[in-house]
Amino acid sequence: MNNGLTILTIEDNPSDLFLLEHMLKSSGLAIRQLYSAGCIREAYALLAAREVNVVLLDLTLPDSFGIHSFIYLKPVVQKIPVIILTGLSDTNIALEAIKEGAQDYLVKGDLTDSLLAKAIQYSMERKRTLEHLRESNERFNTVVKATNDAIWDWDLVTNKIFIVGDTYKNLFGYDIVDTNSPEHLWESIIHPEDRERVLAKMWRIIRDGRSTKWEDEYRLRKSNGEYVYVHDRGHLIYSVEKKPMRMIGAIQDITNRKKAEDSIRVSEEKYRQIFYKNPYPTWIFDLDTLRIVEVNDAALEKYGYEKTDFSELTMRDLHPPGEADLLMASIREPLPLDGAGRKLWHHKNRAGALMIVEITSHLIDYYGKMSMQVIINDVTERIRLEKELALQQRLKQQQITEVVLGAQERERFELGQELHDNINQILATSKLYLDVALEDKEPRMDLLAKSRGNISMAIEEIRKLSHELVAPSLNDLGLVQSIRELIRSIQMVRKMKFRLTISGIDENTLIQEQKITIYRIFQEQLNNILKHAQANKVVLELNKTKEQIRLRVSDDGKGFDLRARRKGVGLSNIMSRAELYNGRVDIYTSPGKGCRLEVILNSKALPEQA
Repeated sequence: MNNGLTILTIEDNPSDLFLLEHMLKSSGLAIRQLYSAGCIREAYALLAAREVNVVLLDLTLPDSFGIHSFIYLKPVVQKIPVIILTGLSDTNIALEAIKEGAQDYLVKGDLTDSLLAKAIQYSMERKRTLEHLRESNERFNTVVKATNDAIWDWDLVTNKIFIVGDTYKNLFGYDIVDTNSPEHLWESIIHPEDRERVLAKMWRIIRDGRSTKWEDEYRLRKSNGEYVYVHDRGHLIYSVEKKPMRMIGAIQDITNRKKAEDSIRVSEEKYRQIFYKNPYPTWIFDLDTLRIVEVNDAALEKYGYEKTDFSELTMRDLHPPGEADLLMASIREPLPLDGAGRKLWHHKNRAGALMIVEITSHLIDYYGKMSMQVIINDVTERIRLEKELALQQRLKQQQITEVVLGAQERERFELGQELHDNINQILATSKLYLDVALEDKEPRMDLLAKSRGNISMAIEEIRKLSHELVAPSLNDLGLVQSIRELIRSIQMVRKMKFRLTISGIDENTLIQEQKITIYRIFQEQLNNILKHAQANKVVLELNKTKEQIRLRVSDDGKGFDLRARRKGVGLSNIMSRAELYNGRVDIYTSPGKGCRLEVILNSKALPEQA
């Protein structure tokens, strides 16, 4: 090892341990670290915590004795070479430990520096060899279990065929598992019509002495008398003198494949008819060159090319620049679909006109070469109609939203007037009556005082409700002052810090509906903050640049999960108002991180359909 060896000595005798470590240091070995343990329990802990390359094990320990010392240690040294340290009387036990998996044993009385070094080097090399052999056997056994082929090994010198595993029995029913096949069994179960041909071809290759491969297809009789088609192949192994010594091979049952091939031959003509008579444009192109190698009649008619012209085209000639590469990338890794769940592409016909098309593709074997067959659906007109319909629906929805919001504003205005001009006046009159009654000094005075307080509270609540239902005098106060009044009313009931920044806003250029929309968005979001955010600081920003009005409301509250379903309609109202002005609403939040609402409105609403 490049960094030196790490050696663990398991020895409870301090003198023997000192001698061993002295010999190790004098042995010339590249040693990085020496560890020691006085019992199996300590060794277990050390092996679990440290990387160890070699273990020197004394068989006589406080917590184990003899062969048990190695057996107890065996589970944790499966990949580590172990050298047994023994006295002259323990050699039989040491040999037994070697049978159990130890790499070597050394008699303590015969130890020398060079002998110890040689034993360690040889043990490590043997362990590596055994580990490689074990891994190789595991891989081989795994392959045998995983394959559906029957593996066989033919000794050409003794003429014995060894069957590996139980696949031969599973495939053909003969009770031959990991053993030699009965003599001449194989030749006897080859179909009589195939036997002479198969044997002649095999012996010709064996006697020729130049090829290492043989393979053939023939019929083989199963134990129940049924014949199946098999694909048999073998690999020849030669001696140093170039004489054939062994052949290792595998038999595969291909009956189903043969039946499938027959079915394919029967259906091939049907496929050709389906391909050429398909009403949708269809062609096949080479995956490497993208050249079109076959085309149907519908494609010739749709694209305006002759068949000879199509044979000179590639997929890049039909697509706009770069799109053919995207198509090939989508074949390897599907691209995102459009909103209707489709992949849409563009094709040019012979006249250069662009078509919007859907492409359905699948791999086929075209005369022994993997190619791609595509079916084209021209959806140009359908897409145009869908876009017109989507625009109509969007405009209609915006008209509906505008009407609904206008009705809400009228309803709020009327309700606000009613509360202010009627109910509020009645309550104010009641308060005057109670003021007069307070001049009487009888015991009912306390109750009257409380009544006056309650009526005052009712008046205040109604006043607040009026302010919420009717944008507070936007025409009189103006938009900016109304926003400040909204902030002031909130600060009266909740101690929060506000910062308002306004730039680029000329209220004279804004119509009443725009002012109401801006005011209501701020009002909705501030209500959301009051109800849910538990915030201490709120920042409001309003500015106008060219044809865009930008609103931003940020708070340092508890935030929320955007993916969670929300019961309220506040954000929905904000989005509906933004849609009237072809706007966009972005929300940035997460639990514990506060919330930032950003709204961009176009100065003009979408035009009504002509």
